[in-house]
Amino acid sequence: MLDAKNVLNERYIEESMCPIGLASHLLGDKWISIIIRDIALFNRRTFNSILNNNQENISSGSLSARLKLMHDLKLVKIEKSEQHTQKKLYYLTEAGISFVPILFNLAAWTEKFRAPSPDIVALTAPYLSGDDDRMDWLLGKLRAFNIHKSEEPEPLWWV
Repeated sequence: MLDAKNVLNERYIEESMCPIGLASHLLGDKWISIIIRDIALFNRRTFNSILNNNQENISSGSLSARLKLMHDLKLVKIEKSEQHTQKKLYYLTEAGISFVPILFNLAAWTEKFRAPSPDIVALTAPYLSGDDDRMDWLLGKLRAFNIHKSEEPEPLWWV
């Protein structure tokens, strides 16, 4: 975790690593990609929504730790819900949104070299074809939902 005690160590690590090593150090955790996926593509904005609806069965402790880390890394922004004062809502920042094409590239790699669910591969196919306009549209919608909050997504809005 990034805290006052580790800031100097983290700064040293960041300044001394190559970009690939640094990305692996910061984001090389399976849960971060899954949480970004859940927020970006499935509009899971609350702790319980992420916890109870992901297929990978993240534990509440792991989810809590990763959300804090993602906040520290400025991948997510936390806001209070207008409906319930104790409920927190998680929104992707520009850094989190910029990670979404990387998720689709990971999906393309696994589709090529492994055997993921054909149903999910079919959903991601339009984004794996190299259609930059399609990806730009997706990122624009994510900005509208997460940064500007000018739209509220429908389920599977990106399909």
